[in-house]
Amino acid sequence: MHRLFLLIFLIALTIQLTAQEKTGLVPQVSVGETTLVSSGNDLPFWMSSNKNGTISLHNPTYLLFQAGLRRGLECDSLKKWGYTYGGNMVYGLAGGTDFQPNQYWFGVRYHSLILKAGAEADPIIYGGLSSTNGNMDHSGNARPVPGLTLSTNRYLPFLFAKKWFSFRFQYEEGFLSADKQAVTNAHLHHKNLYFRNRLSPTLTLTVGAEHYVFWGGISPVLGPQPGWNQYFRYILARSGGKSATLSDQLNQAGNGLGIYNIILTKNWPTIIATFYWNHPFEVPSDTGLSNATDGLFGIHIGKKKKGSFLTDFVYEFMHTNGRMRNNLNTNSGSSDYFNHGEYTSGFTYFQRMMGSPLFVPTIGADGISQGFESNMMWMHHLGLGGTVGGGFSWKSLITISRNFGIPYNLYPKPLKECSLLLESIYATPKLPFTLKAGLAGDYGSRFEHRFGGYLGISFHI
Repeated sequence: MHRLFLLIFLIALTIQLTAQEKTGLVPQVSVGETTLVSSGNDLPFWMSSNKNGTISLHNPTYLLFQAGLRRGLECDSLKKWGYTYGGNMVYGLAGGTDFQPNQYWFGVRYHSLILKAGAEADPIIYGGLSSTNGNMDHSGNARPVPGLTLSTNRYLPFLFAKKWFSFRFQYEEGFLSADKQAVTNAHLHHKNLYFRNRLSPTLTLTVGAEHYVFWGGISPVLGPQPGWNQYFRYILARSGGKSATLSDQLNQAGNGLGIYNIILTKNWPTIIATFYWNHPFEVPSDTGLSNATDGLFGIHIGKKKKGSFLTDFVYEFMHTNGRMRNNLNTNSGSSDYFNHGEYTSGFTYFQRMMGSPLFVPTIGADGISQGFESNMMWMHHLGLGGTVGGGFSWKSLITISRNFGIPYNLYPKPLKECSLLLESIYATPKLPFTLKAGLAGDYGSRFEHRFGGYLGISFHI
C-alpha cells in the first residue's frame, strides 16, 4: 500500500514542479548527511530516539543520508483551496544498508478541511525538548504510518460561542506494512477530537482524546482477522462479532488504546507557559479513570523572542505502574500498556514504539517486534534550550527512569537508567546550510553503558 501512496506522491510532485507557483509558497529542498559513532554496540538512546524511524539499523557507527522536499500549506482563510506536498528519502549505512521512503504526502485543503494521502511526520512542539512531543501515544519515534487523513486546518469556532469556544478533529486510516509486524497487512485507525475554551484573554484550556485501533490483517497463529465488515465495532471500541476471536468477543475488537489530553496555556507579554497531562487508557476500566495516577505530566515555558541563552524549558514526569505502585506483588487489574495478546508486536511500527521512546520493544531474531518487556515505569525528564548568538543554538536532555517490567512478569530488581544529550546547531539565513553536532550517553542497568557523538550538515534551497 505504501508503494501506491509513493506513486501518487511522485505523480503529484511532477505536476506541481512543472507548474508556476502562484501563491508565493516555494518548495524547500534539503539534502544532508550525519555521521554517528558510539562506544557501545548500539547508539545512545537520545541519538536514535524520536527521529521518525530514520535510524533503523543497529551498529556502533552510522552514516545517515537524507533528501527532502516540502511545500507548505496556505493558511489564508479567504482562499477556498490550498495544497501541500513533500517527501523525505532516507539511506542508512551501518553494517548493512537501509533505504526507506520515510515521508511522502500530498494534501488538499478546501476552506478549513484538509484531505491528505501518504505519510507525514507531526510538527515538533515545545522547542523539541519533550520526550514525547507532548503525546505519549504518538511521539515521532517511529516512521509515519501511510494512510488517508481528513482533518480541520485549525481550531474552528463552535456555533454561537465563536469568541471563546472552538474545536478541531482528525480522522485517519493507516495501512501498516507487512514488514516487521507479527500480524501482517493490518490497519491502524486513529481519530482525535479537541475542544478549546478561552477562559480569559491570556488563559486557554484545551481538552481532547486520542483513540488508536489495530485491526484486520493476518495473524500467523489465528489466521485472517475480521476486516471492513466489523469496521464500526473497531472504531467504536465495541466487542468483536461472531467471526472474531474469543478474546475480541469478550473484550474489544482489535487492539485499542488512547489517551485523554488536557492542555492549559498561559500567555504573558514575553513568555508562554503550557501545562499538559496525558492519561492513557486501554481496557474499559481505564476510561473510567481507575488508573488515574498513570500518565505523562509536563510543563513547557518558552520565551517569545529566541535571542537569549535560555529560551525554552521542559520538565516531564511519566508514571505507568499505577495500581501496582503500593504492592508490586498484587497484579490484579493492571493494564499491560501497549502490549496485546493477538497483535503481539505491540504498539510498534518498523521495530519502533510509536509513542514514548521510553517503552522499548523486544526484537526477535527474525526482526519482528515481540512487544514490550517493560511498560511499568516512572520517568523524570528535563529539557533546556537556547541561543548563544552568531547563529548558534543549543539544547540538552536528561532522562532518568526506573523500570519494573510488565504485569505478571516483574523484574527481580527494578532497572535504573540515565540518558543524556547535548546538542549544538549553527544556522543563519545568510548561508544555505545547517551544521549540527552533539554528544550523548547512557548509564544504568537497562541499557549498556555507552557514550557517543554525531556531526551532521544539511543544505537547503
